[in-house]
Amino acid sequence: MGDYWATRTGRWRKAMQTQHAPSFGERLYSVIRADIEHGVLPAGALLPPVERVASELLIDATDVRAAYARLLADGHLAERKDGVLCIPSRDGEADDVGDATQIRFEAALLRAVREAAARGLSSTEATGMFKAAMLRMREIEDGRGEQDD
Repeated sequence: MGDYWATRTGRWRKAMQTQHAPSFGERLYSVIRADIEHGVLPAGALLPPVERVASELLIDATDVRAAYARLLADGHLAERKDGVLCIPSRDGEADDVGDATQIRFEAALLRAVREAAARGLSSTEATGMFKAAMLRMREIEDGRGEQDD
């Protein structure tokens, strides 16, 4: 699970360096909001706990709480029954993808990107392959494509 959270907060740390907001909380808010708006954090994605984010970003937990609270108030986050924050679906409901499912999926995707890099593909090429596979899956689900047996 360590790689899962570290990967996300590592991206946030880098993105926060380009932000010019006066506080770390406002910078984090902007970065997470952009990730949600660009689909980097899809509906159902779970956010790391406040303490973990603060520890990995080397910022005060108060700043993380402020960013999360603002995202929640603005409707960019939802709170599940168990208190975990997640990205809501388009209808505003909290999707329950589940920690284990999300972690396994992101770990598999990270392994695939690493394998692509080991074979000489750029991250852009690997991402393109992933997007093509997702489009193919959508065609199959919509009944427009034939499923390979």
